[in-house]
Order: sequence, then structure tokens, then C-alpha cells
Amino acid sequence: MQPKIARLHVSSSKRLICISDIHGELDLFRHLLEKVAFCDDDILVLLGDIFLKGSRCHDCLKYVIELSKKPGVHVLRGNCDITTENYLSESEKLWLDALPHIIESEKFIFVHAGIKGMNLEEQDPNFCMRNDAFIESYDGPAFDKWVIVGHWPVDNCCHAIPCQNPIVNSEKRIINIDGGNVIRKTGQLNAFMVYDDKFSYESVDKLPTVIIEQAQDGSKGTLHVTWKEHFIEIAEDGAELINVRHLASGRTLLMPGSEIWKDAEGRYCAGAMATDHFLSVKPGDIVSVVKSFSDRIFAKINGVCGWIYIGHRS
Repeated sequence: MQPKIARLHVSSSKRLICISDIHGELDLFRHLLEKVAFCDDDILVLLGDIFLKGSRCHDCLKYVIELSKKPGVHVLRGNCDITTENYLSESEKLWLDALPHIIESEKFIFVHAGIKGMNLEEQDPNFCMRNDAFIESYDGPAFDKWVIVGHWPVDNCCHAIPCQNPIVNSEKRIINIDGGNVIRKTGQLNAFMVYDDKFSYESVDKLPTVIIEQAQDGSKGTLHVTWKEHFIEIAEDGAELINVRHLASGRTLLMPGSEIWKDAEGRYCAGAMATDHFLSVKPGDIVSVVKSFSDRIFAKINGVCGWIYIGHRS
């Protein structure tokens, strides 16, 4: 089976906006479009996973279908854009089935999860939609064009400090823009933009915010437990936070007991907030709060996640 490929002309005078993994969060998606001041002069590319998992999946799909009628809006198919949902109409199923797996322009290749090389006609459609960890696992020569993907939350590639901002790998010429929206408690919806050959991005999330009152220096040489290396063992139990040992690195860190779970083989696994990184903040900073504890919060500022002390340090 060959992939469906669409061609796109991106004028240098137009702004290119790329968004992936909306996952049915219509309100967040519309907020992001407003934040970047999206207009008919822009080129908007949606990199798949339009619905499933979020709060307004069908509404989001219907909105994107209407949006795609604009000449500057282009949509890819992701692995979550399946046609088996019983609430879909026949026309919606046909629209999803017709979506391309790859969109190619003069300088960019847009695909939900990844490609195996520059010969686009020989790509496996399932690989295009389901390739995990593409930005780390790809070991071929640098691509001739920038390959922009979603699918794999960027914090899975952050082994020191958890961050949800787009990753630009200039050596491989791969850009991953999936901010973990819906999939991560720390997730955000990113808009990656290109204008006049310059890269930028904006993001939105649904987290509550607080204003920082006391300064805190950030930590260095930290550890973030990623999905592919999430096995841990309990070093010392605790009330709110548990001291665990990360098996891949041998390092210990405190993490919430509520985010520790067991897999089918009975192995302890780390979920969210598995990092020893402390954020650098100053009075007046506004941070997004993921979860509050007695003497600290787990928070995010400018896409970077970590701990902030808020009370007595025991």
C-alpha cells in the first residue's frame, strides 16, 4: 500500500503555522489560533490526531473539516484519526479516509510520525502515522528538507529537564512539535511557525496559574524519567513523595506516589512528575501549576517543567 501524498506550495511571503495532536481539544485549539492571530493569509498545516482522547472530539473534527475548506489549510492523517467511531457520519469517514499521509513543499515534509528516507512514494503509511521516537531513533543521513512531525510528545526526548516545547534537530533536519496535549499532565498545544526562514512557536494549555512570590535558583545536572526508561524501584516510602531509584541511571529522586504504577509484569513504573529538576523563578513570574504539595508545587514556565518550593523545607 502506497502512502497518500499531497504537494503544497509555501510562498516565502506567507507565514507557515504547524499544529499537531489536537486530540479533540477544540477550545484549546481555537485559543491557540487566536493567540497566533491566524488569518487567511497564513498557511496552516495540521499534522494529524485531530480527535480521540480529548473533551470535544466530534466538535473538533467538524470544526477542522470546515476549516479545511479554506485554501490555506491542509490536514494530515494521524494514527488516532480512525474511522471506526460510531458517532462519525459517512461524509466524515470519507473525509478522514481521503487525508494524505505526507504533505511535501519546497522546503518541508509534513508527516504525523516519521518517514524512512526521502523516497516518499515508497513509505509505509502505517510507519508514517505510528513511528515512535522518530527524532531520536532515525539514524540515516540528514534529510534534504526539514521533516516536521508530531505524534511523540517531545518530553520523551528530554532526559535531563522535562520540556514540552518543539525540538529542532538541525543535524537530522527533523522538527518535533508535539507538546503532549491531553497525553501529559504537563502537556500543551504548540503552534510551530516559519516566516522569512525564521522559526518560532507559541503554546497554550489548560493548567491553572499562580504568581511566584519568592525567588528560587534552578538546579543543574538533573534527571527526567522518560517513557521508554520509566522503570524504577522504591528506595524509601513517604507520605506525599516517595524516594525512588531510576533503574536506567541508578539515580534516586522524589516523586509523587500517585504517579507510580505497576505494569503487567509487576514492575514499578514512573508516570508524571518524575524529575529532580527545580525551576529557576523570580517574584512576579507566572507559572502553570500541575499539582500542589505541602511544601512545593510541580509547575511549568515557558514550557519547562519542574519543582518550586512554596513553604517550609523539611
